[in-house]
Amino acid sequence: MEGMSRRKMLAALGSVPLVAGAGVLAVRDRSLFGGGAHRFQPVAASGPESARSMLQQKHLPNLRLVTQDGKSVRFYDDLVKDKKVVLTFMNTDSQTLASSKKMSENLATLQKFFGSRLGNDMHFYTITSNPTRDTPAVLKDWSTQYSNGKGWTFLTGSTKNVEQLRDSLGFASEFGQDQTDPNFSVGILRYGTEPEMRWAHCQSLSAPRVLAHSMLLDFGVDPADPTPPPVWNCSRLVGNLA
Repeated sequence: MEGMSRRKMLAALGSVPLVAGAGVLAVRDRSLFGGGAHRFQPVAASGPESARSMLQQKHLPNLRLVTQDGKSVRFYDDLVKDKKVVLTFMNTDSQTLASSKKMSENLATLQKFFGSRLGNDMHFYTITSNPTRDTPAVLKDWSTQYSNGKGWTFLTGSTKNVEQLRDSLGFASEFGQDQTDPNFSVGILRYGTEPEMRWAHCQSLSAPRVLAHSMLLDFGVDPADPTPPPVWNCSRLVGNLA
């Protein structure tokens, strides 16, 4: 990845735990997706003090965004709630153009690989980290270059909302030297099953085969496939993906 060493990325992603919610415990710290001293306390099984609700309030804010088609949406209510989602950031500025293109190429490959699951069982969301530059019109043009339109939404919004979302989702580095590196956010791919409060991550510039297998291990095989391969059989599971 341009502008980021492998050591920095591994250090940053290594600080991000896999989140698995059982509905009885929750983390009350600065960031469930990384950083801070973890302090576990019992919480309610349901309601506003439940683990799922607390996770949503802290890390899945219901902020207003705008799609590449100019439609106003709420991040949690309209995009993430009750869904399996894949989240990435992009930036068409010259500093991040190459990494944004590579990330988008990877997602385009995965979009074809997952086929009919996209828009039904799974959803891709790519958010610009540069909303001043990446207007809905810019994102629309970008989407026509990489997406077949099904299940992959590009998003922008106010600078305040985008920055809050980037931080709460764990796409902002806690390391000072990376704060000014716009490639940092582009280099992360985060995916999760919101109802189960399970979240994980990959490097977005990894090989599509690696990304697909990681997602399948968490999301499971196609529910419409009557004879799916076992998730541990990588060669059968991801086929001819490079």
